Amino acid sequence: MSSKSFFKFVLVFALSLFGFSRSGHAQVSKAHQILIDRGLQVQGMAEAAIFHLSTYTNAHYTSINWGYSSDPSQAPVFPWSGWVSDITNMPPMGSEAPYMSQLVSLSLSDEPFLNSQFYFDKMLNWFTNVQNSYPNTILYINNWGGEVEDGPLSSFIAQARPDMISFDFYPWQSDYYTHVPFALSQTWYGELRRYKAWASAYNIPYGIYRQTFHAVEEPDPTNNVPGRIYRDPSASEMRLNTFGALAFNAKMLIDFTYNSGASSLFDRDEQGQWHGDTLTNALYNEMVDINQRAVNFGKALVFLKPVYEMHNTNTVNPPPGPGSDDQYFPNGYCTSVMFLRGKSMSGSVTNFNPLPDSFYNDPSSATNSNLINSSAYSWWEFPKNDPYLTGWSMTNKAGVMNNGLPGDVIISWFHPLDEIYDGTNYTNEVYMMVVNALTATNGTAADCMQEIKLTFSGLTGAMTNLIMLDPVTGQWKTNGLPVFSTKRQLTLDLNGGDAVLFKFNTGAPFVGHVPPSAVRLTATTQAGTPGISVQGTVGAHYQLQTTSALLGVNNWTTVTNLYLPTSTYVFTNMPSVNTTNSYYRVVGIP
Repeated sequence: MSSKSFFKFVLVFALSLFGFSRSGHAQVSKAHQILIDRGLQVQGMAEAAIFHLSTYTNAHYTSINWGYSSDPSQAPVFPWSGWVSDITNMPPMGSEAPYMSQLVSLSLSDEPFLNSQFYFDKMLNWFTNVQNSYPNTILYINNWGGEVEDGPLSSFIAQARPDMISFDFYPWQSDYYTHVPFALSQTWYGELRRYKAWASAYNIPYGIYRQTFHAVEEPDPTNNVPGRIYRDPSASEMRLNTFGALAFNAKMLIDFTYNSGASSLFDRDEQGQWHGDTLTNALYNEMVDINQRAVNFGKALVFLKPVYEMHNTNTVNPPPGPGSDDQYFPNGYCTSVMFLRGKSMSGSVTNFNPLPDSFYNDPSSATNSNLINSSAYSWWEFPKNDPYLTGWSMTNKAGVMNNGLPGDVIISWFHPLDEIYDGTNYTNEVYMMVVNALTATNGTAADCMQEIKLTFSGLTGAMTNLIMLDPVTGQWKTNGLPVFSTKRQLTLDLNGGDAVLFKFNTGAPFVGHVPPSAVRLTATTQAGTPGISVQGTVGAHYQLQTTSALLGVNNWTTVTNLYLPTSTYVFTNMPSVNTTNSYYRVVGIP
């Protein structure tokens, strides 16, 4: 931990923690900057009744997403979020005012039908009227998966300028009549791809809701609505729900729900009574590990964006990104993420798993799925996403689930969100994420373990070591690649739904992992507004803290996390009507 610095502001008015503004880098959107400062968001939608902050924080959630009514007083120094039913209910409401500095995100309405001009205009006016009042809170819109067509969604982002978009889709279900469990993974992947594309097009992040509930929807024959059973996810499904989303560049994960009576994470007592988040169960224990890994990946992922999609070189006014070497390449398909297609049994026939919407089977894929080592995959060309990957294989190592057949594997590629994040000496650094997408509706995540091998060419010297992020510790480490024939090979053993994140060892720092040095604080003003000038290490993370007195036991309260895009970073506060003094210090975050 770096040394701490503090000083006292003595002003005619106090420095309010509500309404501060950041001087982020010009190429980074408001929401991206907030996520860089606060970290990738892992939230649980919580109910105030029978809520225990220790249980919540032990599960490594980063902020509380209050459901139907908020109570920030239960966690006065902990970041919080919520949703707003109407423009007349914008925070602060009730007792929320003292906690506004910790308000991370707000969903304005929920699932408004933007295909309708009425709701489109209503939400457009809402966002337009409130945007300037919440400079440090992510204002976003959420819809259920597939609800909004591409045209209205694009138009709404362009006109309303939400800070973020998100969707909810719950793939873990059972047949209403037979109760046989199934998963709608491919549909979910297709929606991930769609939101990834629109968020990237407008340079904003997007989020998803994770399924942590069980419920039954009765059929409605009058409206031709079938019955649905939303079941508790398995351990491997919960992991895929998280790391599959991260591979598709999601930056916020919200659990629906955390401690309601339908939660998957807690049990009822022997009399069937509900006790909120009191009686934790095995899925809660899984979530502790899942969230820890997500937060650790997030230290880097908030600084990353997907590589560009490929396009046909005959395209008039082509988009940025690589052109395909195939003159028949069909535009509009996803190539920044690749699926290595697993296999499944249908009766006695072995088939390749279907691809999600907007993924195209590579013409070089095998056509005979019955051959043991046959391989099929979505469109990929060397060296479009990176100059080194040349081959791959996957094996159902556990051999417990899926009749011993291999399952899907997801590979995605990223670049830094802005070149400033890994220094001026490096450009177009490539990061890769690999996800074992083999899941089962029961059993353990280890029951779905796969051995995944990636083969690379052209790696010499220091490049024969990959820089890999340890998902458990959050620290990066070097991973030597043994020689395989004339190439180098990475072997990964991943439990069902788990992932790895790595980069090539070019000498560039791993984004989000620049160690902080001691800082220097000075008082400053911007247009008459008092502020704090922080001088420290470019690319490092710091935490700004405050206290009202230095006598006795000092209770330091976190104001915000800070990322230094330049050696000098100015944090400004808006004045309030209060007249108390404030002391500040900055602590380095390793």
